[in-house]
Amino acid sequence: MKFTKSKTELLELKKDLNVMEEGKEILQHKRNVLIKEILKHLDKVEKSRKELNIYVQKAYMMLKKAYMEEGRENIKKQVETTTLKGEIDAKEKSFIGISVPSISYRLNLEKFPIDMVSESIFVDLARTAFIDSMKKVMELTELEIKAWKMAEELKKTVIRVNAVEKYYIPMYQKAIKEIETALEEQELEFLATIKKLKERKS
Repeated sequence: MKFTKSKTELLELKKDLNVMEEGKEILQHKRNVLIKEILKHLDKVEKSRKELNIYVQKAYMMLKKAYMEEGRENIKKQVETTTLKGEIDAKEKSFIGISVPSISYRLNLEKFPIDMVSESIFVDLARTAFIDSMKKVMELTELEIKAWKMAEELKKTVIRVNAVEKYYIPMYQKAIKEIETALEEQELEFLATIKKLKERKS
């Protein structure tokens, strides 16, 4: 770092140091907020994963019962008479300056069975359970992406805090000390010169 040993430079460096110290406090606050939010968010992720496992287990249990009741070929025919079309809509929203996804999932029934009465109740329950499972997958996806993005932002913030705290602030403090020492020496030399001049006059 290059600087001139002058009072003007000293004032500028002190101003820059104040800005860096304020910036460090802001970054530390952001880091602490991110840590708290990530910990809270991971609890939501864990809860969502457990719920998804329950939904999937239920769906396969219903499907298994449908196979046992109706037989594989009959179930296959019933499934083919119904068409489901899903739509995923992903938007971005801001969370403490981080762009995170907001995912919505819609499922439309486009083709109906010819005879609804003939359809096995277990097929209907399995279909509903798989639809619910898909919604849970979307919910979990949103939560996990948000957690990942927050973790990435935390990593960047920690790097910035460390850079400001361990490199830039000490560098400016050292430069300020060097200039202050140099100015003090100049002042002492000047005073010594004045003293000598006075002695010569007297």
